Amino acid sequence: MSQEYRLTRDPAFWAMGAFFALLTTAMPALFGQMRFMPISQTIVLSIFMGIAVRRHDLRSALTVVYTWLLVSMTSLIVLMLLVPGQVERAFDDGFMVRAMTSEWYFTNSPLPASFATEPIPAALEIAGVTLGALFTGGVIGVWSLVRMANLAAFTAGHLLGVLGSPLWIVVALPIWNLLQIVGAGGLVVIFAEPLLVDRFGLRRWFTRRRLALAIFGAIYVAGVLAKLILPAFWHFHN
Repeated sequence: MSQEYRLTRDPAFWAMGAFFALLTTAMPALFGQMRFMPISQTIVLSIFMGIAVRRHDLRSALTVVYTWLLVSMTSLIVLMLLVPGQVERAFDDGFMVRAMTSEWYFTNSPLPASFATEPIPAALEIAGVTLGALFTGGVIGVWSLVRMANLAAFTAGHLLGVLGSPLWIVVALPIWNLLQIVGAGGLVVIFAEPLLVDRFGLRRWFTRRRLALAIFGAIYVAGVLAKLILPAFWHFHN
């Protein structure tokens, strides 16, 4: 007997997610659309993630979120190597972010977009992927997540262009960014469930997801701590 068809387990569902990740990232970046890029990313990713979450399919929700992040970040990094001037316009103070990133890496200046330099935005980011996702069914969490991933890819593409070799990707995309993005992606999916699935039955939700919360929460916290400690030592280019 054939298994019941499930949309969220259909490879076409994930492929469409990847296609829209490319569409809502590459096109706005090429045209320097600073507002439209994160807004369109948030709307479309929230829809794909919400479909999977509403079907009680955590694995598929995580798959579509991480597929989206992989495609969108890769496209931004490639575009930064090809047309950095265009992509720069899609970020608030993009030129300054690039300059501050170079100063951090080559002169040991404070890392931009960190607790040390921008404590309030950093705290709001944490609130966004947790409480924001909880009270909006994941929408504000997705907004925080895509902005985090976009900035990480933007600075990684810039550093790769300066360092001159794709082999430097392990340096240009630091471990703390990867940990925070992976952890935040999982937290956003899980914190979206109480509103989308449990109708704020928080006890039932917490009992079902406490292990996943602990795992993704630990990954995210590890990224936050690494971002506080490692940037001062993250200089490998002579």
